[in-house]
Amino acid sequence: MSRYPSPLKRYAVAIAAVAAAFAIRYGIYGTLDNRLPFAFFTSATLIAAWYGGLGPGLLAAVSGLMLGDYFFLPSRPEGGTLGEVERTGIGIYAMNATLIVVFFALIHTRLRDLEDRLKGDGPEGSSSPAPQPDPNGETQLR
Repeated sequence: MSRYPSPLKRYAVAIAAVAAAFAIRYGIYGTLDNRLPFAFFTSATLIAAWYGGLGPGLLAAVSGLMLGDYFFLPSRPEGGTLGEVERTGIGIYAMNATLIVVFFALIHTRLRDLEDRLKGDGPEGSSSPAPQPDPNGETQLR
């Protein structure tokens, strides 16, 4: 049995985090109006990527971008373009969300690799040699 949550649970956490971020942001819409349209979705992306890794993190990031754009950015006339402030907000959100998702995806990958190395094939549950002290007295894996 795997120690990791099932894909269903990982994606459910991502959806729940985005839904909670949307509910909170929508609940205070009158206070913030069109300011900070993506602030709560950044936190949802962080939670989803931390818990679920790459796929759920990307789902939260893209969902937050779409919901923030549709509900919290000022409406524009048919065929109108975004203003500089809106483009900057979208760019900052996209950059931060990308960094969050990539960072946690790398952490998840590294942790799985380390756990696989620790399981190993040896009789003690590890195929890597035991840690050896170096000349300075510090213990290192070789």
